[in-house]
Amino acid sequence: MKPKSRLYSLVKNWTKKPGLVVKELHQEKLHEVMMQPEGRQLEVWANSQNLSFELALSSKDLVTEFVTLTPLEQASKEAVIDLIKEGIRAANYWHSFLKPYPIMLAMKAEWLIDPDLMNGFQEALLKCHLPVGLIYVGINASAELKQASQLQEALVQLQRLGILFHLLNFTGRDEECDLMLNHRFTHIHLAGDLIRQAIPGSQCEKKLIALKALIHANDARSVAGPIKLMHEKTVAEKHVIDCCYGKHIMPQMTLHQVLKMGKTAKQQLAMRQLIKKQSQKE
Repeated sequence: MKPKSRLYSLVKNWTKKPGLVVKELHQEKLHEVMMQPEGRQLEVWANSQNLSFELALSSKDLVTEFVTLTPLEQASKEAVIDLIKEGIRAANYWHSFLKPYPIMLAMKAEWLIDPDLMNGFQEALLKCHLPVGLIYVGINASAELKQASQLQEALVQLQRLGILFHLLNFTGRDEECDLMLNHRFTHIHLAGDLIRQAIPGSQCEKKLIALKALIHANDARSVAGPIKLMHEKTVAEKHVIDCCYGKHIMPQMTLHQVLKMGKTAKQQLAMRQLIKKQSQKE
């Protein structure tokens, strides 16, 4: 085969990859469902379709910054790996339709230092077809962690697999600052209590301003969410937080609703106006 024709074949096969990924995803999910006992097949399939996602929007242009897999935040240890696989499938699904939304998987520190969970997570990552930059892991370091060295080792392993990190519930504690010094975080989520109590002229507002400056000094983007009160949204807008998410920003969506979201500001605004009209009717 001539070098030119060989290059043509490689490029042609690469352009067909998204369609093949979708086909593989559906076959994989169907295989998992069919392996279940007959009485649970419908239940397993329905559960896979009922996952909810939250969209974080950029404050500057209302473009989707990343998508959060909501059920993972309250998941039991036994359900973590299955939910992670569903999150990776969702990101693969959007990417195959040329809408590469990054997905953020919020994980507890104790999950990352659990050898069985880490092995299952790494195995799922090695099997996915996603490019670097489409899978984020959110880490909550607010709780006291005795195995700090094990967490550092787990993060290094994930970095080698191309995983990017979010730091959740950031309050400026020493443990959180140590993580920031040792690892690269693309997004840092300010603690909800801090935003909620940031009354004009208060110590909380001064601390919020200082933490935001620290976040930008570390070349990361500031995040506010989940925003549950209109006051929190007002504070986020006043202090120009880089991106926000929550029910007052965008309601939770299904896998297919996320796919229908446009990436331009006009499309995002049109969708938000439609949602607002529907909520008023209800």
